[in-house]
Amino acid sequence: MQNSNHKSSIIACSIFRKEIESLKMVLLKESSIHYLDSMLHMTPNLLDQKMSTEVNEELNNGNNVAIIYGECHACMNKLEARNNIKRIAGMNCIEIFLGKEQYRKLRKEGAFFLLPEWCGRWHEVFEKQLGLNMENAKSFMQEMHTQLIYIDTGVTPVPETTLNEISKYTGLPYSILPISLSNLEKAIINLLD
Repeated sequence: MQNSNHKSSIIACSIFRKEIESLKMVLLKESSIHYLDSMLHMTPNLLDQKMSTEVNEELNNGNNVAIIYGECHACMNKLEARNNIKRIAGMNCIEIFLGKEQYRKLRKEGAFFLLPEWCGRWHEVFEKQLGLNMENAKSFMQEMHTQLIYIDTGVTPVPETTLNEISKYTGLPYSILPISLSNLEKAIINLLD
């Protein structure tokens, strides 16, 4: 249940930062936005801890909390079940950007998705966080995926050189999927409405 007498504070994954800021929505101007580093997904317990701290601080200040995250850690349902907290609809960031149907279709086709922020941090994701190297990356990735799909949100230039490097590293072909931000915008409007 939302308290209509208080302002909303948004806690969002940094994976959405450039896209949210490009929307320049009136609803967003009425809210404060706190971004948490997307790399926290690699340590779900730490993500839960940081998010809980942020949420509790905002609630203690009398604010409603809007969460722009998917189901990114095991305690997300408990967190969003509390009073004055709402979470954006969507299982994960890709589904939030693409919509449920397109996301599920591409997942069934074996897609591994790349978003602008993580594409720029791919060495950190693949090598440091996942512990992959040139020898094991190909077998690991090809065991579960058939292709890389870069989600072009239209906010930053497509990093063709980086995509070629990731393709070579994983042994998977890549394609670029240009999208509008309409799904994200609608989801944010529903969240803050």
